[in-house]
Amino acid sequence: MIYKLLSIIAFTLLGIGIYYFYNNDPSSGEAIFVACISKTISGLDCPGCGAQRAFHELLHGNFIKAAQLNLLIYFFAPLLLFIFIKLLLKPFNIILPDIIISTKCFITIVALMILFTIIRNVI
Repeated sequence: MIYKLLSIIAFTLLGIGIYYFYNNDPSSGEAIFVACISKTISGLDCPGCGAQRAFHELLHGNFIKAAQLNLLIYFFAPLLLFIFIKLLLKPFNIILPDIIISTKCFITIVALMILFTIIRNVI
């Protein structure tokens, strides 16, 4: 019973978080958003830099602007949403399929993220 309640609370917090991102532009500086520690320390963009702004643009249907801010948003947003919903539904005995990633696929993803990071800092 407690897990179902926690799941409902987590789902509600997810909705509040999405609502917050929809109504507050991270690039405006008026709302509270987490700054990138990597960029603050090194001055270089990490693979996640621009993801908050990209997510905001994605929620508003500005798909090209979202891709310009962080192209990885189209990979990580659906993946993270799926994982979160999978965890939320488990206490209700709704089991979604597992995501099985081979070692070769994982290494390829990491290599692409490193390449993406290098390219975005050089250009």
